[in-house]
Amino acid sequence: MGQGFTVKASVLQSRSQDASDLQEYCQAVAVDAVETLAGMASSAGHPGLASALTDAAGRGDKAFGGMLTAYGHAAKGLAASGQTYANAEQTNTARAKGIVDPNSLFLNGNG
Repeated sequence: MGQGFTVKASVLQSRSQDASDLQEYCQAVAVDAVETLAGMASSAGHPGLASALTDAAGRGDKAFGGMLTAYGHAAKGLAASGQTYANAEQTNTARAKGIVDPNSLFLNGNG
């Protein structure tokens, strides 16, 4: 028989928020980086350097876009998994209550 592991829905859901926070931070860094490169390109005064900086800004924008997508996907996946585990836990708890009725453990209601 395989060995199991414990999953806590609340931990998955809190990690979803962590991933969302990282996504927001990444977006702020991306905006600053791309704007800085674009600003440097416009003030470079040298066509080759301006072109290289503009190219770097475009590549940075694409790279950060990929990271933002990945963080968003991770956050949604963690939230969905957390909800799935929470629902399963509620279902199992309800079933267990139906199987073992504490009132039926004693005959004639005597304790």
